[in-house]
Amino acid sequence: MMVEDKILNFEKMGLGLFIHWGLYAHFAEGEWAQNILEVPNYSQAFTHFNPDPKKIRQWVTLAKQNGFKYIVLTAKHHDGFCLFDTKGISEFDSMHTPFKADVIKIFVDECHQQGIAPFLYFATYDWHNPKYTADFPGYLAELRQLIRLLATNYGEIGGFWFDGNWDKPNADWQTDQLYSEIRQLQPQAMITNNTGLEQQGVNQGEAVDVLTFERGNPQNIKHEQHGRYFAAETSMTLNRHWGNAENDLDYVAARQLIEQICQSRKVGANLLINIGPQFDGSIDLPSQALLELVGKWMRVNGTAITATANETHPTYIAENNDKNFIKGDYLFVTGLQNIGNHNVVLGGEQAQEIIFQGQMPQRKIKRIVWLDNGQSVDFQQSSDELKILADSFRYGTHLVVRVAQITFVD
Repeated sequence: MMVEDKILNFEKMGLGLFIHWGLYAHFAEGEWAQNILEVPNYSQAFTHFNPDPKKIRQWVTLAKQNGFKYIVLTAKHHDGFCLFDTKGISEFDSMHTPFKADVIKIFVDECHQQGIAPFLYFATYDWHNPKYTADFPGYLAELRQLIRLLATNYGEIGGFWFDGNWDKPNADWQTDQLYSEIRQLQPQAMITNNTGLEQQGVNQGEAVDVLTFERGNPQNIKHEQHGRYFAAETSMTLNRHWGNAENDLDYVAARQLIEQICQSRKVGANLLINIGPQFDGSIDLPSQALLELVGKWMRVNGTAITATANETHPTYIAENNDKNFIKGDYLFVTGLQNIGNHNVVLGGEQAQEIIFQGQMPQRKIKRIVWLDNGQSVDFQQSSDELKILADSFRYGTHLVVRVAQITFVD
């Protein structure tokens, strides 16, 4: 099956940063606060919106430094507020706030300067625009106008990430027309339309490029559907909310992030990790710390993520532990301990035996080397079995998932 280069390039990116940011950040109670909590005086956020442009640029720097290859920013969320110049289509945009500037232009320009792909999230479900309920065809016409602005005024866009069609599952969203216009204006842009929590990984014939798994952890993905090959993307946020929520202390552990990066790669998906900046654009310290820990792991092992596009790099899962796998030329091992005194490390000096049977390609392995220290990994290979003895981390180091590069005999 022929697969477009842009889909392969997207798969190679491996890791993206999701940024939920808008007026809701002012109230610090999550991105759905207006709808769920019926926040009074929501317009106060509009009249106080005046972030620091330097902080917007710092998002890109933080992503770049920590191994993220693309950023998805909420150009418009469900509250209807637009972070870009709507050219008179709406007055509910950043140009009409005290900020009086185009956030998307600042963001995209910085992405282009730092060599990271800008993606634009656009909510199709809208709480602000009365046409959404009173004149749906008129609303869709306006939606396409706004997307045309985003597709023509900011240079190359990596992709468009839609979210909200699940609110009207039986409506005619006229997506064929929308996607056709995007293809004409931004032929290299990936198109994603989030299928929501209840329809993860399902495509119903839509001409999108990506299967979505919101907060998902799929054990396998059906990449070929309706005669096409789809990329895939899992997404997760760092606590219980996607937008700024100052009283949400239920942050994930770095272990969860690292394991999810690898699990997503195992099944051929990118991982989109979300943060919700504060109203002035600042990133809270727990979120920043977690992204930096991801960056530490990516600086050691990132090539194993970015060099393994799913369509061209098969996955082989270990017989005796399905968390261990080979993807392309890389071995991923989970569950290792530390080498040291058994009273301290509880027997971590014992190597973990990993077995692959039957499914491995008939290629003779020359050597296997850990990425974190360059040391060789012991292995035995026969015609129908590969046995690897994965030694634990040296004392003073633990990277959660250990990765080794496999070199095959030419």
